[in-house]
Amino acid sequence: MFGISVDVLLGYQLQNTDAGQSAGRIRALMLEKKYKDAVRESKRALLKYPNHFDVVYRAADLYDCIGTEQHNRELLHRSRQLLEHSLLLLDQNTDEQLDEAVIQSQIAQIWSSLGETDRAIAQYKKYNYAGTNNGRIGSLLSSLGRYEEALFYLSASTLDQITELIRVTMGIASCASQTGNPCEALQVLCWMRQILDGLKIPGKVSYLDKAGVVLLHLQAQIYADTGDLASAKDSLLKAYHAARLFDAAPVYTMENIRFYHGTEPLLLSDSFGPTAIQGLENSILQGTGTGSGKLRELWREITDDDQ
Repeated sequence: MFGISVDVLLGYQLQNTDAGQSAGRIRALMLEKKYKDAVRESKRALLKYPNHFDVVYRAADLYDCIGTEQHNRELLHRSRQLLEHSLLLLDQNTDEQLDEAVIQSQIAQIWSSLGETDRAIAQYKKYNYAGTNNGRIGSLLSSLGRYEEALFYLSASTLDQITELIRVTMGIASCASQTGNPCEALQVLCWMRQILDGLKIPGKVSYLDKAGVVLLHLQAQIYADTGDLASAKDSLLKAYHAARLFDAAPVYTMENIRFYHGTEPLLLSDSFGPTAIQGLENSILQGTGTGSGKLRELWREITDDDQ
């Protein structure tokens, strides 16, 4: 109908499959650190499929890995060239975790590995979408002795990393508890709480206290779901006291958080509740877990005792 034979279409599909398999072999050999074999495969694949995104990108990734480990400037430059070429082939890409910003940031990292720090910083800044490169920019600025400028980026990254880590921790805990691994769920929540404790200034209330209430509630819920009511009550009691402490002098900024040096005013917000105690109570009353009924009974005991 469109003047393209079935044979041509099949030929293209077979070629594309072969190229994808070559890219897969390059990556597999790289992960096994069989660098000589991987380089041999990449050279062969690049000769045969010079404009196939997966082949070009995997070869670039390989040369970056070897060049960085072995301080091989020639391989690092070759990686950069391939990454730049891969940008022209992005319409072939099917990996949702790869886009222009990711590849441009990889090029910035190569400039850094080559000792071209100013060039790396400029590249990172140019593609610093949603602040994703703040940490890298700050670290490089610090290495140049530009400390005040570095702290601006490092502080912004600190806020993003803490927020993201809490979100990831809660997600892991939820997945683990719902797939029959409550022990892992409790461990990751405990680990996150230890991190938050390390960021607190003793005797000072901070937004981290409200975040801690959320984690303690999840911890109590998991204990209740597994039938460990003593531990559930202990976690819930800690959450209650932490919520009362926060609500007595709420802080919705990065004030009183260690290692943060940002100077711009900001407002932290969440969907937990207008106050920590309200958020905690609503979460308990609306809980649907197997132990939610028991948790509500424990909540009534705690609040009645505090009257």
